Amino acid sequence: MESEIARLKTEYKSGGLPELIDEINEVIDSKSNHALEYGVLNQNGQLIAGSLSQFKLAEGWQILKLNRPINKTANEKALFLVRIIALPNHIWLGVGHDSGNINDAGEAIIQAFLWGFGLVIVLGIMGGIYISHAFLTKIDRITQSTQAIIAGDLSHRLTVSKNQDELDNLAFLLNRMLDKMGTLIANVQQVSNDIAHDLRTPVSRLKFRLEAALMSNLSEEQYKEQIASAITEADTILETFSALLRISQIESQSRRSGFKMINLSDIVIAVVDALNPAAEEQGKIIAFDIEQACELYGDKELMTQLVFNLLENAIVHTPEHSGITVNLRAFDDWVELIIADHGPGITEAQRQKVFQRFYRLEQSRTRPGNGLGLSIVAAIVDLHNGKIVLSDNYPGLKAVLNFRKKTDQFTSV
Repeated sequence: MESEIARLKTEYKSGGLPELIDEINEVIDSKSNHALEYGVLNQNGQLIAGSLSQFKLAEGWQILKLNRPINKTANEKALFLVRIIALPNHIWLGVGHDSGNINDAGEAIIQAFLWGFGLVIVLGIMGGIYISHAFLTKIDRITQSTQAIIAGDLSHRLTVSKNQDELDNLAFLLNRMLDKMGTLIANVQQVSNDIAHDLRTPVSRLKFRLEAALMSNLSEEQYKEQIASAITEADTILETFSALLRISQIESQSRRSGFKMINLSDIVIAVVDALNPAAEEQGKIIAFDIEQACELYGDKELMTQLVFNLLENAIVHTPEHSGITVNLRAFDDWVELIIADHGPGITEAQRQKVFQRFYRLEQSRTRPGNGLGLSIVAAIVDLHNGKIVLSDNYPGLKAVLNFRKKTDQFTSV
């Protein structure tokens, strides 16, 4: 309508009123734009051309009801939307359009909206029922699994679907927690069995010596020797209990509260300096290549004990005049420590067993010890979320340890 108004206004300017009348009559006769109605009025409101004569002489938009049916039934008035402008010489031009089409479009839009709204409600209800059913089903499975675990089936685990939604993530975390609890319970049972098995011999030996001393007619000097031997045996037992308590303390992860940035390079150098005299007495050489300022987030005392235990094992379990190497390197976000020797090594089948409490290799049973040194190492590595791998050094044993530098980079081993 605006476009038609602009076109007719141009015709009027170029040819005056006769040109405007001819153009309107030509359009009406040709019915090229049959949806539009036209009206040209003079200043007295008299119709000069076209058929629209009821609009007010005022520029703007007006709504008219016409008796002539335009796309309507014979008894219904047509509702027209008319655009009126004033032309020079007090001439008024109006172009109208049947607003019934607009109403029909509006009704179609409203109907489509109502259908869409109804469809959304139906789909929402169906979706809600489906989601509620799936949610309650998963809750029921979690409840059943929990009841089975409470009943004593500690090997039971929660079902985790492939959807990976919030409940699946919760079930996954609960399963990890149950795995950790199962490991701890198994460790407690294993420790109890190990204590009963491995401490029975020294306790029995201590009891036998004391009974033998009590039943024998010994001199004062001999009694002192028996008492000293008994004290040595008791100290060995107490050292074993202290090591077990230390492992339990480390595995409880309570030591993490005291973590801070530590310089592992200084720790390794200090341990090497401390054990180097013992190695030299046996003709063993400790060769080291330690990168400076290798820092990580951890416990200084525990890391010192870790390096000490590994290096001491290498010294004790290697033949005389053999070599031991210590290497420390820092990378972008992790630190690597390697301690290797040229001793008898450990078979692949036994490399994981040596981290168990009281486990000792056959060739080590004749040497002093309680089989807890590497158990402490494994607990410290786990506390620092590190990783330790034993491999063949051709010949000998190589221990490779990796530690993340920062706590936000910790991952479970």
